[in-house]
Amino acid sequence: MTDPPERTALYRLYDADDVLLYVGISNNPDSRWKAHLYRDSREWARLATRRVDQWFRTRREAEAAEVAAIQTERPRFNGTHNFTQAWFSPTSWTPIRGARKCDVISERIRLELEAGHWAAGMRVPSGGQIAAETGASLSTAAKAVRPFIQSGVLSVHGGRGVFVNPYTPDRPDADLRTGLRMCVMGGLAAGHRASGSR
Repeated sequence: MTDPPERTALYRLYDADDVLLYVGISNNPDSRWKAHLYRDSREWARLATRRVDQWFRTRREAEAAEVAAIQTERPRFNGTHNFTQAWFSPTSWTPIRGARKCDVISERIRLELEAGHWAAGMRVPSGGQIAAETGASLSTAAKAVRPFIQSGVLSVHGGRGVFVNPYTPDRPDADLRTGLRMCVMGGLAAGHRASGSR
């Protein structure tokens, strides 16, 4: 005999101004809220003044609703699922034949960024996804991404992926494009050729 599905709540935590702070799931939302306040030691949890629960018949249903809620409602303090995924442009991300795969991948990344397909705040495809699309090795894909991380165009968020950094007043769009060209065509990409990576 199988166990019955576990009834699970999707809970939303709001502050005094009714700003959505956090979305989560639990079969015991009272206990989970206390855990946020005391055990997790999260500063944001002390801002929560109100909780709204929405119950689902199964944990699987609640998990799907959680992902959808985080992606559409954008709570302030959710890290997981709280981003837009950047995708490949199918016409430009085809398998690469021959040498210099690292340089070709770097150029494709630059074009995606310049075109705005990979915009500020988006999570870019993983090294594994880039390698699979281009036929390159994982280490070659990582080398192609590295100059963009070193120049500050992309940043690594441990456990979540690589994201496009937001444009800031000290780095407006035009300056970002110039930086991208220099990143790929100039010094940092030249390091790939000097080290013999392909």
